[in-house]
Amino acid sequence: MKGFIWGGLVFFFLALGPGQACAQPREVIEQVGNGVINWSQGIILAKGSGSPPKDSRNIAQARLMTERAALTDARRNLLEVLKGVRVDSSTRVENFVTKDDQIRLQAEGFIQGSVEVRRFRKYLSDGAIEVTVAIDLSGDFISLMLSASEELRKKATPPPAPLVEAKPEKRTLPPPPPPAGPAVQPAPPQEKKPELPPSAPPMVKEVKPIPPPPVPAPERKPEPLPPPAKVGEAPLPDPATLPPFTGVVIDTRGLKMKPALAIRILNEGAKELYRGEYVPQDKAARNGLALFARDLTAAQTNPRVGKNPLTIKGSKLDPAAPSDIILDQGEAQKMAPFAQKGTFLEECRVMIVLD
Repeated sequence: MKGFIWGGLVFFFLALGPGQACAQPREVIEQVGNGVINWSQGIILAKGSGSPPKDSRNIAQARLMTERAALTDARRNLLEVLKGVRVDSSTRVENFVTKDDQIRLQAEGFIQGSVEVRRFRKYLSDGAIEVTVAIDLSGDFISLMLSASEELRKKATPPPAPLVEAKPEKRTLPPPPPPAGPAVQPAPPQEKKPELPPSAPPMVKEVKPIPPPPVPAPERKPEPLPPPAKVGEAPLPDPATLPPFTGVVIDTRGLKMKPALAIRILNEGAKELYRGEYVPQDKAARNGLALFARDLTAAQTNPRVGKNPLTIKGSKLDPAAPSDIILDQGEAQKMAPFAQKGTFLEECRVMIVLD
Protein backbone atom coordinates (compact mmCIF):
# COMPACT_ATOMS: atom_id res chain seq x y z
CA MET A 1 0.00 0.00 0.00
CA LYS A 2 2.01 2.81 -1.36
CA GLY A 3 2.05 5.87 0.82
CA PHE A 4 0.28 4.09 3.69
CA ILE A 5 3.18 3.97 6.17
CA TRP A 6 4.08 7.39 7.45
CA GLY A 7 7.69 8.33 6.94
CA GLY A 8 8.09 9.73 10.44
CA LEU A 9 6.56 6.74 12.18
CA VAL A 10 9.88 4.98 12.78
CA PHE A 11 11.50 8.14 14.12
CA PHE A 12 8.59 8.61 16.49
CA PHE A 13 8.96 5.18 18.01
CA LEU A 14 12.75 5.34 18.23
CA ALA A 15 12.49 8.55 20.19
CA LEU A 16 10.32 6.85 22.84
CA GLY A 17 10.89 4.11 25.31
CA PRO A 18 8.68 1.02 25.51
CA GLY A 19 5.15 1.96 26.55
CA GLN A 20 5.72 5.68 26.17
CA ALA A 21 4.09 5.89 22.75
CA CYS A 22 0.72 5.84 24.46
CA ALA A 23 1.50 8.26 27.30
CA GLN A 24 3.16 11.35 25.89
CA PRO A 25 2.07 14.44 27.82
CA ARG A 26 -0.18 16.97 26.04
CA GLU A 27 -0.82 14.58 23.15
CA VAL A 28 -4.34 13.56 22.17
CA ILE A 29 -4.52 9.85 22.99
CA GLU A 30 -7.70 7.77 22.84
CA GLN A 31 -7.74 4.28 24.33
CA VAL A 32 -9.72 1.71 22.34
CA GLY A 33 -9.67 -1.92 23.51
CA ASN A 34 -6.13 -3.31 23.36
CA GLY A 35 -4.79 -0.34 21.43
CA VAL A 36 -4.76 3.42 21.13
CA ILE A 37 -5.45 6.17 18.61
CA ASN A 38 -2.75 8.83 18.71
CA TRP A 39 -4.49 11.86 17.15
CA SER A 40 -1.38 14.01 17.59
CA GLN A 41 0.68 11.69 15.40
CA GLY A 42 -2.09 10.38 13.18
CA ILE A 43 -1.40 6.71 13.95
CA ILE A 44 -3.05 3.76 15.71
CA LEU A 45 -1.31 0.99 17.64
CA ALA A 46 -2.34 -2.34 19.10
CA LYS A 47 -0.63 -5.11 21.04
CA GLY A 48 -0.90 -8.86 20.66
CA SER A 49 0.72 -11.92 22.15
CA GLY A 50 1.42 -15.52 21.16
CA SER A 51 2.43 -18.62 23.08
CA PRO A 52 4.77 -21.36 21.78
CA PRO A 53 2.95 -24.42 20.42
CA LYS A 54 3.39 -27.69 22.27
CA ASP A 55 3.92 -29.78 19.16
CA SER A 56 6.82 -27.79 17.67
CA ARG A 57 9.78 -29.82 16.37
CA ASN A 58 12.50 -27.49 17.50
CA ILE A 59 13.14 -24.10 19.11
CA ALA A 60 13.39 -22.24 15.79
CA GLN A 61 10.04 -23.56 14.63
CA ALA A 62 8.49 -22.73 17.98
CA ARG A 63 9.82 -19.17 17.84
CA LEU A 64 8.50 -18.64 14.30
CA MET A 65 5.05 -20.00 15.10
CA THR A 66 4.89 -17.90 18.27
CA GLU A 67 5.76 -14.73 16.33
CA ARG A 68 3.05 -15.46 13.77
CA ALA A 69 0.47 -16.06 16.49
CA ALA A 70 1.44 -12.79 18.21
CA LEU A 71 1.20 -10.79 14.98
CA THR A 72 -2.17 -12.35 14.14
CA ASP A 73 -3.47 -11.43 17.59
CA ALA A 74 -2.08 -7.88 17.34
CA ARG A 75 -3.64 -7.29 13.92
CA ARG A 76 -6.97 -8.62 15.14
CA ASN A 77 -6.83 -6.08 17.96
CA LEU A 78 -5.70 -3.39 15.52
CA LEU A 79 -8.81 -3.95 13.43
CA GLU A 80 -10.96 -3.32 16.51
CA VAL A 81 -9.06 -0.09 17.18
CA LEU A 82 -9.48 0.95 13.55
CA LYS A 83 -13.25 0.44 13.78
CA GLY A 84 -13.30 2.88 16.69
CA VAL A 85 -11.67 5.72 14.74
CA ARG A 86 -14.02 8.70 14.56
CA VAL A 87 -14.63 9.79 10.95
CA ASP A 88 -16.81 12.70 12.03
CA SER A 89 -18.78 13.60 15.13
CA SER A 90 -21.47 10.95 14.56
CA THR A 91 -19.77 8.29 12.43
CA ARG A 92 -16.99 5.83 13.17
CA VAL A 93 -15.17 3.53 10.80
CA GLU A 94 -17.25 0.65 12.16
CA ASN A 95 -20.40 2.23 10.67
CA PHE A 96 -18.92 1.93 7.18
CA VAL A 97 -17.32 -1.48 7.71
CA THR A 98 -20.54 -3.13 8.86
CA LYS A 99 -22.65 -1.67 6.03
CA ASP A 100 -20.31 -1.92 3.04
CA ASP A 101 -18.47 -5.16 2.23
CA GLN A 102 -16.09 -3.36 -0.11
CA ILE A 103 -14.98 -0.99 2.66
CA ARG A 104 -14.67 -3.92 5.06
CA LEU A 105 -12.37 -5.77 2.68
CA GLN A 106 -10.23 -2.69 2.14
CA ALA A 107 -10.00 -2.07 5.89
CA GLU A 108 -8.85 -5.64 6.42
CA GLY A 109 -6.26 -5.09 3.70
CA PHE A 110 -4.93 -2.02 5.54
CA ILE A 111 -4.58 -4.12 8.69
CA GLN A 112 -2.57 -6.78 6.85
CA GLY A 113 -0.27 -4.01 5.67
CA SER A 114 0.49 -2.85 9.22
CA VAL A 115 4.06 -2.92 10.48
CA GLU A 116 5.47 -4.24 13.70
CA VAL A 117 7.32 -1.82 15.95
CA ARG A 118 10.27 -4.11 16.76
CA ARG A 119 11.50 -1.87 19.56
CA PHE A 120 8.41 -2.81 21.56
CA ARG A 121 8.72 -6.58 21.12
CA LYS A 122 8.90 -8.50 24.40
CA TYR A 123 10.07 -12.06 25.04
CA LEU A 124 8.41 -13.44 28.14
CA SER A 125 9.85 -16.03 30.49
CA ASP A 126 7.35 -18.73 29.47
CA GLY A 127 8.40 -18.46 25.82
CA ALA A 128 5.50 -16.20 24.82
CA ILE A 129 6.08 -13.13 22.63
CA GLU A 130 4.30 -9.78 22.83
CA VAL A 131 4.35 -7.48 19.77
CA THR A 132 3.00 -4.04 18.83
CA VAL A 133 1.77 -3.18 15.34
CA ALA A 134 0.88 0.23 13.90
CA ILE A 135 -0.64 1.88 10.84
CA ASP A 136 -0.88 5.47 9.69
CA LEU A 137 -4.30 7.06 9.41
CA SER A 138 -3.37 9.04 6.30
CA GLY A 139 -2.88 7.72 2.79
CA ASP A 140 -5.30 5.28 1.22
CA PHE A 141 -7.22 4.80 4.46
CA ILE A 142 -8.27 8.41 4.99
CA SER A 143 -8.98 8.77 1.26
CA LEU A 144 -11.42 5.88 1.56
CA MET A 145 -13.04 7.33 4.69
CA LEU A 146 -13.38 10.84 3.25
CA SER A 147 -15.06 9.48 0.13
CA ALA A 148 -17.44 7.34 2.19
CA SER A 149 -18.21 10.28 4.50
CA GLU A 150 -18.95 12.57 1.58
CA GLU A 151 -21.31 10.02 0.03
CA LEU A 152 -23.10 9.65 3.36
CA ARG A 153 -23.43 13.42 3.76
CA LYS A 154 -24.90 13.77 0.26
CA LYS A 155 -27.50 11.08 0.97
CA ALA A 156 -28.43 12.73 4.27
CA THR A 157 -28.75 16.22 2.78
CA PRO A 158 -32.04 16.71 0.90
CA PRO A 159 -31.65 18.26 -2.56
CA PRO A 160 -32.46 21.96 -2.72
CA ALA A 161 -35.93 22.85 -3.89
CA PRO A 162 -36.01 24.03 -7.52
CA LEU A 163 -36.19 27.75 -7.94
CA VAL A 164 -39.55 28.91 -9.34
CA GLU A 165 -39.47 32.23 -11.10
CA ALA A 166 -42.24 34.49 -9.85
CA LYS A 167 -44.48 35.44 -12.75
CA PRO A 168 -46.06 38.91 -12.73
CA GLU A 169 -49.77 38.94 -12.01
CA LYS A 170 -51.86 39.37 -15.14
CA ARG A 171 -54.26 42.23 -14.94
CA THR A 172 -57.50 42.21 -16.95
CA LEU A 173 -58.04 45.54 -18.64
CA PRO A 174 -61.59 46.83 -18.95
CA PRO A 175 -63.00 46.69 -22.49
CA PRO A 176 -62.37 49.84 -24.53
CA PRO A 177 -65.28 52.26 -24.74
CA PRO A 178 -67.32 52.16 -27.98
CA PRO A 179 -66.09 54.52 -30.67
CA ALA A 180 -67.68 57.91 -30.49
CA GLY A 181 -69.71 58.92 -33.55
CA PRO A 182 -69.09 62.11 -35.48
CA ALA A 183 -70.01 65.18 -33.50
CA VAL A 184 -73.44 66.54 -34.42
CA GLN A 185 -73.27 70.23 -35.08
CA PRO A 186 -76.20 72.44 -35.65
CA ALA A 187 -76.91 72.84 -39.30
CA PRO A 188 -76.02 76.24 -40.60
CA PRO A 189 -78.78 78.25 -42.05
CA GLN A 190 -79.48 76.96 -45.48
CA GLU A 191 -79.01 79.34 -48.26
CA LYS A 192 -81.32 79.27 -51.11
CA LYS A 193 -79.58 77.29 -53.78
CA PRO A 194 -80.09 78.14 -57.33
CA GLU A 195 -82.23 75.76 -59.19
CA LEU A 196 -80.34 73.49 -61.47
CA PRO A 197 -81.43 72.57 -64.82
CA PRO A 198 -83.12 69.14 -65.10
CA SER A 199 -80.10 67.64 -66.82
CA ALA A 200 -77.77 68.43 -63.90
CA PRO A 201 -76.89 65.36 -61.71
CA PRO A 202 -78.15 65.38 -58.10
CA MET A 203 -75.70 66.59 -55.45
CA VAL A 204 -74.19 63.79 -53.23
CA LYS A 205 -73.32 64.61 -49.60
CA GLU A 206 -69.68 63.77 -48.69
CA VAL A 207 -69.38 61.14 -45.84
CA LYS A 208 -66.22 61.09 -43.74
CA PRO A 209 -64.84 57.60 -42.78
CA ILE A 210 -65.24 56.61 -39.14
CA PRO A 211 -61.79 56.26 -37.43
CA PRO A 212 -61.00 52.76 -36.04
CA PRO A 213 -61.23 52.32 -32.25
CA PRO A 214 -57.94 52.91 -30.38
CA VAL A 215 -55.88 49.73 -29.88
CA PRO A 216 -54.71 49.31 -26.23
CA ALA A 217 -50.94 49.22 -25.72
CA PRO A 218 -49.52 45.71 -25.12
CA GLU A 219 -49.08 44.78 -21.45
CA ARG A 220 -45.44 45.23 -20.36
CA LYS A 221 -44.17 42.52 -18.06
CA PRO A 222 -41.88 43.73 -15.27
CA GLU A 223 -38.30 42.52 -15.65
CA PRO A 224 -37.14 40.14 -12.84
CA LEU A 225 -34.77 41.65 -10.32
CA PRO A 226 -31.18 40.33 -10.34
CA PRO A 227 -30.40 37.86 -7.51
CA PRO A 228 -28.86 39.44 -4.41
CA ALA A 229 -25.09 39.22 -4.07
CA LYS A 230 -23.90 36.38 -1.85
CA VAL A 231 -22.16 37.25 1.37
CA GLY A 232 -18.42 36.59 1.27
CA GLU A 233 -18.21 36.15 -2.49
CA ALA A 234 -15.76 38.99 -3.03
CA PRO A 235 -12.85 38.08 -5.33
CA LEU A 236 -10.02 36.42 -3.42
CA PRO A 237 -6.63 38.16 -3.43
CA ASP A 238 -3.64 36.78 -5.27
CA PRO A 239 -1.94 34.20 -2.98
CA ALA A 240 1.40 35.90 -3.70
CA THR A 241 0.16 39.08 -2.01
CA LEU A 242 -1.03 37.39 1.21
CA PRO A 243 0.92 37.56 4.51
CA PRO A 244 3.61 34.86 4.67
CA PHE A 245 1.85 32.50 7.06
CA THR A 246 2.99 28.89 6.83
CA GLY A 247 0.01 27.18 8.47
CA VAL A 248 -2.92 27.70 10.81
CA VAL A 249 -3.60 26.71 14.42
CA ILE A 250 -7.28 26.59 15.41
CA ASP A 251 -7.75 26.99 19.17
CA THR A 252 -10.95 25.17 20.19
CA ARG A 253 -10.30 24.98 23.92
CA GLY A 254 -13.52 25.35 25.83
CA LEU A 255 -15.65 23.90 23.02
CA LYS A 256 -15.23 20.23 24.06
CA MET A 257 -14.43 19.17 20.54
CA LYS A 258 -13.52 15.53 19.86
CA PRO A 259 -10.89 14.65 17.25
CA ALA A 260 -12.06 13.22 13.93
CA LEU A 261 -10.70 12.53 10.45
CA ALA A 262 -13.21 14.59 8.44
CA ILE A 263 -13.17 18.03 10.07
CA ARG A 264 -14.36 21.25 8.45
CA ILE A 265 -13.94 24.95 9.27
CA LEU A 266 -16.89 27.24 8.47
CA ASN A 267 -17.86 30.87 8.84
CA GLU A 268 -21.14 31.97 10.46
CA GLY A 269 -22.85 31.75 7.07
CA ALA A 270 -21.95 28.02 6.81
CA LYS A 271 -19.45 28.71 3.99
CA GLU A 272 -16.51 26.29 4.01
CA LEU A 273 -13.20 27.94 4.77
CA TYR A 274 -11.36 24.63 4.97
CA ARG A 275 -11.99 21.32 3.26
CA GLY A 276 -13.53 23.10 0.33
CA GLU A 277 -13.10 22.35 -3.35
CA TYR A 278 -9.60 23.83 -3.35
CA VAL A 279 -8.19 21.04 -1.10
CA PRO A 280 -7.15 18.24 -3.49
CA GLN A 281 -8.21 14.75 -2.47
CA ASP A 282 -4.69 13.40 -2.94
CA LYS A 283 -3.17 15.98 -0.58
CA ALA A 284 -5.87 15.44 2.01
CA ALA A 285 -5.14 11.72 1.79
CA ARG A 286 -1.38 12.11 1.93
CA ASN A 287 -1.29 14.58 4.84
CA GLY A 288 -4.59 14.09 6.64
CA LEU A 289 -6.87 17.09 7.10
CA ALA A 290 -5.47 18.03 10.52
CA LEU A 291 -3.52 16.88 13.56
CA PHE A 292 -4.51 17.58 17.16
CA ALA A 293 -2.76 18.78 20.31
CA ARG A 294 -3.67 19.74 23.87
CA ASP A 295 -1.17 22.56 24.19
CA LEU A 296 -1.23 25.78 22.17
CA THR A 297 2.54 26.20 22.14
CA ALA A 298 3.07 22.61 21.06
CA ALA A 299 0.66 23.15 18.18
CA GLN A 300 2.29 26.43 17.12
CA THR A 301 5.75 24.83 17.07
CA ASN A 302 4.68 21.63 15.30
CA PRO A 303 6.56 21.21 11.98
CA ARG A 304 3.25 20.64 10.24
CA VAL A 305 2.32 24.35 10.44
CA GLY A 306 5.81 25.71 9.75
CA LYS A 307 7.64 28.53 11.47
CA ASN A 308 5.01 31.27 11.09
CA PRO A 309 1.51 29.86 11.69
CA LEU A 310 -1.66 31.91 11.85
CA THR A 311 -3.50 31.37 15.16
CA ILE A 312 -7.30 31.60 15.15
CA LYS A 313 -9.82 31.12 17.95
CA GLY A 314 -12.81 28.90 17.23
CA SER A 315 -16.15 30.41 18.19
CA LYS A 316 -18.38 27.32 18.46
CA LEU A 317 -19.10 23.90 17.01
CA ASP A 318 -21.83 23.18 14.50
CA PRO A 319 -24.72 21.69 16.55
CA ALA A 320 -25.62 19.41 13.63
CA ALA A 321 -22.00 18.27 13.13
CA PRO A 322 -19.79 18.88 16.21
CA SER A 323 -16.65 17.99 14.28
CA ASP A 324 -17.14 21.20 12.25
CA ILE A 325 -15.67 24.39 13.72
CA ILE A 326 -17.46 27.72 13.21
CA LEU A 327 -15.50 30.99 13.29
CA ASP A 328 -17.03 34.33 14.16
CA GLN A 329 -16.91 37.14 11.62
CA GLY A 330 -13.60 38.63 12.75
CA GLU A 331 -11.72 35.32 12.86
CA ALA A 332 -13.30 34.16 9.60
CA GLN A 333 -12.04 37.30 7.85
CA LYS A 334 -8.49 36.40 8.90
CA MET A 335 -8.75 32.94 7.36
CA ALA A 336 -10.98 33.60 4.34
CA PRO A 337 -8.22 34.97 2.04
CA PHE A 338 -6.33 31.67 2.37
CA ALA A 339 -9.33 29.52 1.38
CA GLN A 340 -8.04 28.99 -2.16
CA LYS A 341 -5.44 27.15 -4.18
CA GLY A 342 -1.80 28.08 -3.70
CA THR A 343 -1.97 28.61 0.07
CA PHE A 344 -1.00 26.57 3.14
CA LEU A 345 -4.60 25.32 3.43
CA GLU A 346 -4.24 23.51 0.12
CA GLU A 347 -1.35 21.62 1.74
CA CYS A 348 -3.49 20.77 4.83
CA ARG A 349 -1.13 22.58 7.20
CA VAL A 350 -3.65 22.64 10.04
CA MET A 351 -3.31 21.94 13.78
CA ILE A 352 -6.26 21.95 16.16
CA VAL A 353 -5.91 22.53 19.90
CA LEU A 354 -8.38 20.61 22.08
CA ASP A 355 -9.32 20.80 25.77
